[in-house]
Amino acid sequence: MQPHHPRAGGWRGPPPPRAPPTTAGALFDDGVRSAADHRTAAEALAAEGRWNEAVQERMRAVVRSLEERTLLDPRPGRTADEAAAEAAVSLPDHAAGLRAAARTFDEVTYGARPANATMYATLRDLDLALTRTKPLLTGPTP
Repeated sequence: MQPHHPRAGGWRGPPPPRAPPTTAGALFDDGVRSAADHRTAAEALAAEGRWNEAVQERMRAVVRSLEERTLLDPRPGRTADEAAAEAAVSLPDHAAGLRAAARTFDEVTYGARPANATMYATLRDLDLALTRTKPLLTGPTP
């Protein structure tokens, strides 16, 4: 007797569920986690030498931290490049670092570039610097 294969013979019913499509280039592909959660995950991954994932988690920590500080509006589907450009408005002294971080995230995540300890350290340093930086508040002056 041959095993029954779901596609063979009279199997009827709905097709198996598929994962919903993700937006190309989106920073966050899972549920909402805090910047501290992303930092903890990044440090654990770095300690294991898993540089690609560590870089990705650290960039997520940077963006989530900016959202928590209300320097960025939380927005599903935001890309690293969009986050960097938006954050540079209130953090102009870090615009180049933010752009470089977004480029690193994209190259590691979508360009198959292997990350390394130096790339991670650069992102970690940016993250720490941003947490100590006062934003430039824009808007009408009285």
